[in-house]
Order: sequence, then C-alpha cells, then structure tokens
Amino acid sequence: MTAPDTEFKIPFSRQDDSLPTTPLTREMYTSPEWHQRDLERVFMRRWLFAGHASQISRPGEFFTFELGDDSVIVSRTSSGELSAFHNVCRHRGTRLCEERSGQAKNFRCPFHGWSYGLDGSLKLAPKMPAEFDKKQFPLKRVWLEEWEGLIFLNLSPEQPTRSVAESLATIDLSAYQLPRTKVIADVVYEIESNWKIAGETFQECYHCAITHPELCRIIEPMTDLEEWEEAGTADASGEADYLIWTPDIGPGMRAGARTFSHDGQFVSKRLLGSGETEPPCAALSWFPHLGFFVQPDYAVTTSWLPASPTTSLFRSTWVVHEDAVEGVDYDVDNVIHLIDVTNEEDKELCRLVQLGVNSSGFDNSAPYQPQLEAPVRGFLRSYLDHVDADRTHILGGNR
Repeated sequence: MTAPDTEFKIPFSRQDDSLPTTPLTREMYTSPEWHQRDLERVFMRRWLFAGHASQISRPGEFFTFELGDDSVIVSRTSSGELSAFHNVCRHRGTRLCEERSGQAKNFRCPFHGWSYGLDGSLKLAPKMPAEFDKKQFPLKRVWLEEWEGLIFLNLSPEQPTRSVAESLATIDLSAYQLPRTKVIADVVYEIESNWKIAGETFQECYHCAITHPELCRIIEPMTDLEEWEEAGTADASGEADYLIWTPDIGPGMRAGARTFSHDGQFVSKRLLGSGETEPPCAALSWFPHLGFFVQPDYAVTTSWLPASPTTSLFRSTWVVHEDAVEGVDYDVDNVIHLIDVTNEEDKELCRLVQLGVNSSGFDNSAPYQPQLEAPVRGFLRSYLDHVDADRTHILGGNR
C-alpha cells in the first residue's frame, strides 16, 4: 500500500523507546478525577463512532448517542441528509428525547412544548412574544461525518482540525462496499472495568490462548503482528494518532479459515461487495474507541465508552450485505456467535483486571510482553499524548 505524505513511523514500533513499557498507575484506572479528565481531553476532542447510516436510512429515523452527561440526537432529515445536535432544549435545557432510537416528525420538549425539526431548527415556541425570532434558537449542532457507511460525531465546540476521511485516508474498504450493508445485530455489553482496560484488552491477543478457545480455532493466538501492515498518521499538532490497518489478516488465521465464525466458514451466502469475488479478512483499530473486523461475508464494529471511573459500555454491531435475506442467506445467531462469545469472555476478563487494579496490592512495575502487547503500548502512548505531555510525572518514572 502506498502511504500518503502524513504517514509516520508506526505508533508501536519495537524500536520506539518513547512508548510506555508498563501499565498506567492505579488512579488512572480508578479515580473520578481521571475519569473526568478522560472525557474532557480524549472523548470530547475526538471523532467517535456513533452508528451505521443504515440504522437511519429513511427520513424521520433517529438514534441517540450518549457520552457522560452529553446526549446527541442523530437524525435523517426530510431531504435525506444526516444531522446531529445536542439533545437539549434551548429554552430551559430540558432533555428532548429519551428513546434510544425511533421515528419522529419533530422533537418536542416535554416541559413547555418547544418543537424542533429533524434538522434541529426551532419550529414552534408556544406563546412567546411576537418579536421572538425562532431562527436564533436552533438546537446546538454536533460535528458529524459519514465514512464508509459509518457515522462519526465530534463533540468539540471548535471545528475538528482533521476530518474522519483525512484521518483514515490510508484505509481502503472499497472492495466491501460497506455503505451497501444493513445492521442485523447491535449488542451493548456492560463492562465492570475502566474503558482503558477494555480498550487495552481489545488491542492484543497475548491473552487469547487462555481466554478464547473458540476464537483460537480460527486464529493463531501467538502471532507476532510485526509482519502485518500497519499505518499511523499525525494530527495537526504533530502528535501520533494510534491507527492500525491490516488489509489482510489471513497470515494470522488457521489453515482453511475464511471468516470469523464458529468453524471458519462463511455465515452469509451473500458476500459483501460485488459478491463475485472474495476479499480478504481485514482489521482496523483507531484511538480512542473503535475496532473493526471486515470479512468477505460480514463486518462487525466494536467500540467502548467510559460510563464511570470503573465501568464502561462495550458495543458490537454486525452488518451483512443489504440484499442478504435472513433465513435464506444468513442466520443472525450464526453471524454473531464467535464475536459475541469472545466479547463475553473479555467482559469477564476485564472485570477481574479491574478488581486487581482496585487492590492496594496493584503496582505497575511489571513490563509488557514486547511483541504481543506492543499494540497496547501504542494505544497508551496516544492516550498519554492527549491527557498530559509529562509522562514521567504520570507514570512515576515507568515509561
């Protein structure tokens, strides 16, 4: 793959001595102060995966996205465009919509009846004075971008310095035609751990041989990722952006395995893309909270969000080709089985890690496994770039 001019040394190079070599300190996984810091310095400043465009394919369809105290309404307007705005009435601040998803003609405040269109414009403000100008009080917009059929939001008040498309310019998913897919399952797992523990666990497979017996019938769990293709980009400040793109994970799969399923065989007869070719299995991981596996027959996005200092929400969403017919081309349970089982196993593992981190016996002096946990080191380097430039102060001298 030819890299653009923005490519830099991969974010978890084995020779990069700026990467952390140990976990973070206990309070960074447990304290309310660090939880708030993560929300403000990481999640409020980054592009966040919110959902699939197919989930709101018709005018009037909407879903909500929650992060900390913030709620965002994402809707499909009457003209077919995507729109996102804060779920907060401009009159007295009342939350407008409590439904996770649905169909609406407008969004009406339950307090005083102010009503907003699907594009966030104020349509009705009962009994306000004649000189009141509704055009001055639309719902506050949230930055939105659609990329490959995925919807991303950015809650920063300032326009992001880089778009999703610019950040993911090295990624080529054209063979899969992901905008021509539909969601068949969307599962949220309540994880009893800090979001970073969930994110770190997703990045590596050092634990797979012990924790994921079904997955290890499909993949080689001790594969060193050094030979896989990886790409990183720099943001406007020059800081490293954690991004892994592996366009063919075939070298890490068992002989004969063609997709991530219980037996490694296709679980949807209608393949993604044109259906005439069999594109390879590919994988993506992007800081702070998105993982993506795309196979010839289906794709699954995985994301995680902080819920409290020691809990997080882990979400997986599965898509198949829009023309695939349930009961004929695929069975939902078969499509989701392997990833769902793996998620449940990671959920329990994250719970146990958090229990240990909570203990007074926890310390962060033991080093990571250099090769198999290298992605975790890159993930944490990007995290530290966002929350504090003084790593020695944060890590107590453990880099």
